[in-house]
Amino acid sequence: MRGAVDQFRTGNWSASLIVLALCLVGVPRCEARTVPATDKIAATGEGRDATAEDQLPADDEQDGPIVVTAKRWGQANLASERELDEDQIGAYGANSIGELIEDITPLIGGVRDTPILLVNGRRIGSSTEITGYPAEALDRLAILPPEAAARYGYAAGQRVVNLELKKNFASTDGDASLAVPLAGGRTSSQLSVARSVIDGDTRWNVQVTGSYETPLLKSERNIPVRPDAAAILPSLEAAEGHPVEPNRFETLAPETRSLNLNIGVVRPVGDFFLSLNASAGENRSTQLTGMPVAAIAISAAGEREMLYRLVSDRALQSRQRSTNYTASASLSGPIAGWQTSLSASYSSSRNSNANDTGYDSAELQRRVDAGDPSFDPSGRWPFIPLITDRNRSNAQTIGATFNASRSIFKLPAGAANTNVTINASHSRSGFAASEGILKGRFASNRLEGRWTLTIPVANRALDILAPLGDLGVDLSMEIGMERRTGTRHKWDAAVRWAPLSVIDLRASVGRENVEPLFEQLYGPRIELITRLFDFVQQEYVQPISVFGGNPDLEGGSIDTLSASATMRPFKGDIATLNIEYRRRVARGGIASLPTLTPDIEAAFPERVVRDASGRLISIDARPINISDDRAETITSGLTLLYTAKRKTPAGEPLPPGSPRPWTFSLSLIHSWQLASKMVIRPGLPVLDRLRDSGLPRHNVALNLAVGRRGMGASVNANWNGPARVRSDAAAGATEFRYPSWAQFNLGLFVEPERWRGISRARNWASNLRISLDVQNILNGYQEVTVLGATRRRGLTRDEIDPLGRTIRLNIRKQF
Repeated sequence: MRGAVDQFRTGNWSASLIVLALCLVGVPRCEARTVPATDKIAATGEGRDATAEDQLPADDEQDGPIVVTAKRWGQANLASERELDEDQIGAYGANSIGELIEDITPLIGGVRDTPILLVNGRRIGSSTEITGYPAEALDRLAILPPEAAARYGYAAGQRVVNLELKKNFASTDGDASLAVPLAGGRTSSQLSVARSVIDGDTRWNVQVTGSYETPLLKSERNIPVRPDAAAILPSLEAAEGHPVEPNRFETLAPETRSLNLNIGVVRPVGDFFLSLNASAGENRSTQLTGMPVAAIAISAAGEREMLYRLVSDRALQSRQRSTNYTASASLSGPIAGWQTSLSASYSSSRNSNANDTGYDSAELQRRVDAGDPSFDPSGRWPFIPLITDRNRSNAQTIGATFNASRSIFKLPAGAANTNVTINASHSRSGFAASEGILKGRFASNRLEGRWTLTIPVANRALDILAPLGDLGVDLSMEIGMERRTGTRHKWDAAVRWAPLSVIDLRASVGRENVEPLFEQLYGPRIELITRLFDFVQQEYVQPISVFGGNPDLEGGSIDTLSASATMRPFKGDIATLNIEYRRRVARGGIASLPTLTPDIEAAFPERVVRDASGRLISIDARPINISDDRAETITSGLTLLYTAKRKTPAGEPLPPGSPRPWTFSLSLIHSWQLASKMVIRPGLPVLDRLRDSGLPRHNVALNLAVGRRGMGASVNANWNGPARVRSDAAAGATEFRYPSWAQFNLGLFVEPERWRGISRARNWASNLRISLDVQNILNGYQEVTVLGATRRRGLTRDEIDPLGRTIRLNIRKQF
């Protein structure tokens, strides 16, 4: 393991702070004259600045007077790629802004990461500040172009969504849902109560959410009895005098409980906006892991044999409890021509785990071996202590973020904009085992800086290099330092080019020297029961998986390259075609432990524990170093969004209570894995995920939604191409083949208040929404065929997918 550095390196600090100082101090010297307000003209071009000082109207054929347009309430500083108005938002039937963001993910332009959220064109401290608000609080939702991430000081490649709230809004929401698999055996319920108020620039929200899921027992499904349990059944049933069902002492899915509270308030303070947010949550889960069996060895007919007994009605359990608390505050506003924000946050989490491993019959065995006449092995057994492994962990982080952005100078094609972000944080964590011995306590400080610059080169609307169309460059640089690790550097460069109004071309390249983060090195240790397929024993098992930090991690480098083309052949946002190529090469990078295929187990034998029979007991799933990891992907997509137009006299809005227009949304996304290979460490063979590790080469995602305010339906489907997992001759030369398969989900919602014939007076139907979701509507599952000399048995449908088709009913009422 690399030696820990106990103090920050003076040289690294100095070089990094000099760079940041140049960004902050040197940049204003390039500032040109302030553009008068009368020069401000609204931009209508796709993906171009919405502020007047940067753009003229995108319609280069327009003659006549220039129209001065004020910035819309809540609008971002960048024109959007696509916008959803209130009627289009209502067509999705989402109860909250968080649900809406999930529903429109295909429209955002990818499914890789959760998008960055802005509120009324401003950065926010955390997405939890806004995702709990009802979707009805939105006046408009704007999907910003890819360069928006750099403009607002976020990492390149992330997508940004601006949420434009209504000026005045208030509601109290009650939300209840119930979900059950049609095969029975489990019930999931959730209840949420929230109050949201928006009064101009002031808003606040309080939300309490609780959920409960009953356990799903193995006895509820067609699941074979574990071999080790089946082996002792004859002796156990003979001793008990009645049949014993081992599967009623094990669960396929745990019993879970959760309770969460979130409070947030935002209000203006002079020219600034103050935001305060606090949240608290607790989660508990209980998993049944086996029969409460104790065993002793007795002598019978001169031979030693084992005698088993059920010593309790309570199954062995694995119990987890976690609590978390967060608090944040942010202040944003203009300072000396810069748009700034300063935020501070604190988070604390505590985790405890208790895993029953069996009963300690050592004292009973001693009495048997000593021939104690007071103990009859065939009679009632005395109390036997339960053995439980316990551990607990905690983690705290306190941090601050400063962000500043502005236009720094004018170019013929528009204004160049810069953004500077500085993050500082202190983290600590601790872990203790059941014996009360402190296993570790760690602390670290982190300082990060990010600088971005966007430069317009050509502008069709301003007739600057007009034959080139619209051309711009985005540059960004990051520097990060953390105690116990080295200095991290990252840079990105991107070019965006629109040779025609209907085509956008983008290319980016980046490089990062990766150093492990504190969470990756010293994150709290957590032990969870996880369900997975054991390729060696060819069965589904529930071993203990260990998560947390790995102090042996070292750094590496990551090189990225991407190129994309977007075409909008029709006026507006009716149709969008997109194709993107991405390549990622990591050398000495950091990754989570891959799926435990035979090849991965052979590369990390020290991370896998099996008993004498070969049964998988535990897995060390903490992060690992990868010598070389390469992946290439082509993603293509088609998105259609159409809203019917209803004619009104002189363009007037639709009268209140009238049926709203229908919205049709369709997205079809195809992902093609060109290559996915890795080398765990030098000297080991190349692992081809596409050929040997179960990664399908092709994936297709379909999302279809048709609706309007009052009713709607959606269908989404996910199709995976064939895949296989193969082991070498040393591991039995077994091949697992996974044929292609698809899963379909259906969603429906209605708002009775908007039906014809329902009275508009307040009644039971007022502000009521009823939603019905059916997951896996065709009840399909991923089949597997095992080939090879070591083939054991086929897998049942319940082993692969114990839940199957699931129905969820949700009722939401606004008051």
